[in-house]
Amino acid sequence: MFHRAITLKAFAPVLLLAVAAPTATAQPAPSAVSREIAFLRAFDGQFAGTGSLERASGSSHRLTCRFTGNSEGRQVLLDGRCSTAIIFGTSMRIDIQYDAGTGRYSGSFRESMGTIADLAGSRQGQMLSLSFTETPESIRPNPPARLTIVRRDGGMVLTLRGTKPGRGQSLNLELRKS
Repeated sequence: MFHRAITLKAFAPVLLLAVAAPTATAQPAPSAVSREIAFLRAFDGQFAGTGSLERASGSSHRLTCRFTGNSEGRQVLLDGRCSTAIIFGTSMRIDIQYDAGTGRYSGSFRESMGTIADLAGSRQGQMLSLSFTETPESIRPNPPARLTIVRRDGGMVLTLRGTKPGRGQSLNLELRKS
């Protein structure tokens, strides 16, 4: 009996390795970084669509927009141009990076009319939820806001909402890959 107990103890590490070792057909789980890179890669290409810009004063403008997305590794750059039926037009640049160390996103938003903001946040499923804090360089600073970018089949939705109701501007864009 004593001899049998020693034999089982001797083989216990071997049995554990055999059970824990992956089989030849098992695929390794993708790393967090590779999942985020694949998520950002979906923003590559040309996008076009419509939306609206609502001002705190209550006025609203219908927008037609075009964006180009380029990802490289853990970063994506969205360059866009929006215009109304009248002469108003503005360009936007959204630059977002994924930080593998923190598991969070950060970046910047620049708009040709003078809005400059820092972005920071995280991803939940298909949505990036980013705080939108205008910098001192911003020409007409608005209260803090939240920028969400939702990836959808064949497109994306960009939404900017002020965190203080009735103050600042709201932007709603629905863009399809073109």
